[in-house]
Amino acid sequence: MTTDPEGFASQYLQVLGSGFHCASAPDGTPVLSTPFRFATGDPVEIALWEDSGRVVLSDRGGLVKALLVSGIDVVESDSHRAHLSHALAAHGSSLDGVSVLRRTEPGGAGHAVRALVQSVMDAQVAGHQAFGRVQVRPESRTYDAVRRILDTRDARFLEEAHVSGASRRRYPVDFKIAYRAEALATGVVIVARDRTLELAERWNFRFRDIHMARPSLRRLFVVDDDAGWSDDARRTIEPECEAVFPPGHVEELAGFLRAA
Repeated sequence: MTTDPEGFASQYLQVLGSGFHCASAPDGTPVLSTPFRFATGDPVEIALWEDSGRVVLSDRGGLVKALLVSGIDVVESDSHRAHLSHALAAHGSSLDGVSVLRRTEPGGAGHAVRALVQSVMDAQVAGHQAFGRVQVRPESRTYDAVRRILDTRDARFLEEAHVSGASRRRYPVDFKIAYRAEALATGVVIVARDRTLELAERWNFRFRDIHMARPSLRRLFVVDDDAGWSDDARRTIEPECEAVFPPGHVEELAGFLRAA
């Protein structure tokens, strides 16, 4: 049997193309979900907008979050940030706050998308190689409290599960639960530990996508006691979930499960 490299490449490109999906952030900014993933399982998402006649592409903070989950903080550590910025510059991208940005002319969109995706994937590897000895953050008290409440309610649950959305993307959730009130109900729980506005913006889009695929699935957003919480974060996430439990209110989750 002979193989045709061009045939293999064309089939790969067809599969690759089917993995891109478009949506919008709460403020109307276009968001492109790609078929690529960080080590955390989160998809690489790209936001796009125009600025002074050029197009700006952003990873929406995905790289910084993926590194933070592994214990690599490029926000507070100057040495971590400098190392990451150097890795990103190799593909013409830059770190602005917690987001990776790349600017392009309208005609260079294809190259810019490829370069941004390559930037964040290479920079993730560079971060792990340089600072991977850092330990993962200890589990928060709120995460443990959610587990205790689910155990008390005799809920069946999985930790660090994945849930599919209508766009066929799979999103990592902290808890996937099934519990009984008058009838069996299912839900997902996200525990916000820090950078809550950024997380609310990301999960506003993801909760909406999940709801389109599974409208009976309850979407619950729990904010850690030590996390910063604002009206902007609350307004961003509330429209797309059944319940939000702000800092200090995790015990109300038990009442919600009872009522549900």
